[in-house]
Formats: sequence, C-alpha cells, structure tokens
Amino acid sequence: MAVFPIGIPVNPFRKFGCFLTFRTEVVMASTGNIRSLCSHEVIGFDMDHTLVRYKLPAIRTLVQKCLSTSLIESNKAPSSILDDARALDFLVMKGVVCDKRRGNLLKLSADSNIIMAYHGSRSLSESEITTEYGSGVRIDCVKADLCAGQRSEHYFFFDNYFDSPAIPILAALIDWTDAKLEHKWEPGAKERDYSDIWTPLIEAFNTTFRCGAFKEGTGGFFPTLQKDPEPYVRQVTPGARRWLAELRRQGSQLFVLTSSHSDFAHFLLDYSYGPSWREDFAVVGVNARKPGFFAEPPSSRPFFSLNDHFEKVECSVSDLKQNMVFAQGNCAGLNEFFARLTGKESPKVAYFGDSIRSDVLCLNKGNWDPVAIVEELFVESPSNIPPRVHVSNSVQNGNGCSSPPLAKRAKMEEKSINGTDVDADFDTLRSSAWGSFFAHDGGADTLCANMLQERAYACVPCLPEVAASHENSSSGEHTG
Repeated sequence: MAVFPIGIPVNPFRKFGCFLTFRTEVVMASTGNIRSLCSHEVIGFDMDHTLVRYKLPAIRTLVQKCLSTSLIESNKAPSSILDDARALDFLVMKGVVCDKRRGNLLKLSADSNIIMAYHGSRSLSESEITTEYGSGVRIDCVKADLCAGQRSEHYFFFDNYFDSPAIPILAALIDWTDAKLEHKWEPGAKERDYSDIWTPLIEAFNTTFRCGAFKEGTGGFFPTLQKDPEPYVRQVTPGARRWLAELRRQGSQLFVLTSSHSDFAHFLLDYSYGPSWREDFAVVGVNARKPGFFAEPPSSRPFFSLNDHFEKVECSVSDLKQNMVFAQGNCAGLNEFFARLTGKESPKVAYFGDSIRSDVLCLNKGNWDPVAIVEELFVESPSNIPPRVHVSNSVQNGNGCSSPPLAKRAKMEEKSINGTDVDADFDTLRSSAWGSFFAHDGGADTLCANMLQERAYACVPCLPEVAASHENSSSGEHTG
C-alpha cells in the first residue's frame, strides 16, 4: 500500500489518493480500492458539514442574523449589532478561542501559547499580550478540556461553521461594552470581567438551535431552512453516492451519527441525500450529544427509540436493528451492535466528522479511527503549512494557494446539482485577521494542527473530494 508523509491533497498524486494524513495509512491507495478503509468493517459519518454540506457564505449570514435578532429582542445588544458584526467578518475562523473573562479572542500555538489576540476588534501587539497574560503563559486547560470532552469554564473553543459565525458578534459586543466604560480599556485591566457578555450570546444560541425550535418554527434558523433549503444546503453529489455505494458493495456497513435532533435530521437527510438514506445506512443515530456519546460512561447514556421524533422509550442494545433510527446512546453499546451486525468481536470503525471537539478528540480509543473533515485544506497556502507537513507539486489556484479542486466530473456534478461548486466557499474559509488554520506566519503550528496531528487518523477536505479521488484512482486519471 502506498504511504505518504503528512501533506495536503494534491492533484499530481490523485491516483494515489494523497490526502493530509497523520498516521501510517492514507485514505486511498493506488489500486483504486479504498485499502485503508477496507480494513474497517464499519464506516460512519457525522451529518452536518460532513455527509450533508452547507453553502458556507449563506449559512454564516443566516446564523449571524438569527443570533443578532435574539440579542436585540432580549435587549442585550444595540440595534446595529448585525451591521457591526458583518464589518468584522474577517475575524471568523474555526479554532479561535474566546477568553470569556478578559473579552479577548485568541489564536493558540501547538503548545497552547498565545500567538495572536484581539480585544474586540482591536488587534493586540506582542507587548500588549504580555501585559495582559504575562510572559510565556500557556492556556493548557483549553486542550485538556477538549480532550476530556468537557466545556472549559473560562474559555470557549470555536469549533465549527455553526458557532464560529458568532465571533464577530462577540467582538462587536465587546467593543460596545468598552464604549460605555468611563475609562478606556487597556491591556492588564484585570478588574474588568466580560463574562456577562457571554451569557446572553449562549442564550441566543439556545434560542436559535434548541430542541423544539424546528417543530415550533421558532429561532429563525430552522424556519428559514424549512421554507427553502436550497440557498443554504448542498445536495449529496452523484460522485459521493457512487462512492458510498461502492463501500456497501465491498461489504462495509455504513452509519450516520449526529447530534442534531430527529426532526431536523430527517428533514435534512431527505432533502440532501434523498429518502433512500433509510435503506442505505445500517443505522442512524440522532441527538447523540457528542462528545459525551464517546466520553461518558455508558450507564449514563441510554439509547432511546423514537415515536414521531420524540424520545419516549428507553431501549437496550439488543433492541437496535438494521435500518433503525435511534436517539442518544453510547459508543460501547453501538460497538456491541456493530459486532452483531458484522459477526466480528471488535470491528474496526472509521468515522468522518468535521468537529475536532466532538468527532476527533474523543475517538482515539479502541476500535474507532476519526477521519477529520477540514475544508480549510482547500485554501491553505504552502508557505503556511508547518515544516513537517509535506507539500509537493501542489496545484496553484489564482490566489497562489495549494487548492486541490475537485476532479472535472465532480465539479460539474457539484455545480449542476447545487448551483455552485466548492470555489464559492473559498473566501469564507480564509481569515485575513488570523491567517492560516494550521500555522502562524508559516512557522509555529496552531493548536488545531497539533490536535489533528495527534488524534486524527487522516484529514480530508470533504467527502466529494474523497469520492473524486477514488474514481480517479480507479480510472488512472490525472486531473488538472
């Protein structure tokens, strides 16, 4: 089997399926078979931003509108908050950490040092960071809490494309709060605590995404998607469907595990995948409440059967059946079901997901291998990749980035079915404020790069890219 060092997916190596990989295997192999996945009897997928992909510019705008509306209606923000936030959109990036007490936004290095910081919309210099935090201070609790599947008391890790759109709203709220102060904010003003800003923002998230909002048509987010999902949600491409069908043909058992609630999951899968998802996946888990699904004791995480999307009846592992949709549950119990399904005592499981916190960090135990969806790979510049990350013969796009565009057939399918191809999301994946997702000024690795390197089985930009690479490796095609 072909094995490559760490690197970005690059066109000249498509027939080998060279993806960013941190272990001893790559997702694709030169024979056209999915060799490293062929050793996995079970292959699973998160739903949001993995199996079901969103049109990122539109979904960011929608989330910001919903959060701002909630804040204004609760008198926790000025009426200008949405416009103020959109002027700060350059601050959006996954992996940013909020210091809730100091009102600062942080970019952390692999060893948890602060390498960049903003107070609201104000960029802090190195000397100001030192004044604020001291010299060489490490924020170790962020990584420790993430790896333990816990929420940090004083820090928040923006992990995905549902929560990161709130970053400019938070920055605008901090600026608004500072403008009301009698004395100008200065680094080191430790008597000021900005935690009160965080509480209404969390309440706005709860209003927008809470269980029950889909059925009630409240919160703004779900009603908008229910009315017309097309501007916001991508449909699963024919290429991705062919790849999933090939996995099933080779004997793999496929499943979906999502923290979304049952009614929204059914709606989204029906629209994006189509009604055949009920037969194509061996089992579907909803409201999994990850990462607790993986991290908490099985005794505290029972399975539930569903009745009209309500979790009414607790069920045992023995009650799980083929093509069933269950709610909540735990990893140990699902492993028992997979053992029964495959006839293997401990079947290997590969699980694709976009959340470092929920889909990667808690999965490195036992028989589950996390494959991280990292769409930032599409726009990463070779100069920003850490030195030990191998980049060779990258295909340069118009912006000088090592963007690995989809194979021509896949791009045509994407545009035909979704109206736009992945290029439309590129500006949303870049941050002019923070720079690279993986490194700082082409040097120090970020905390995100470090966690992915330590815990991810592999990283890929999206499932259609995996599917396109598989088809190219099967045909021996080189794309450009």
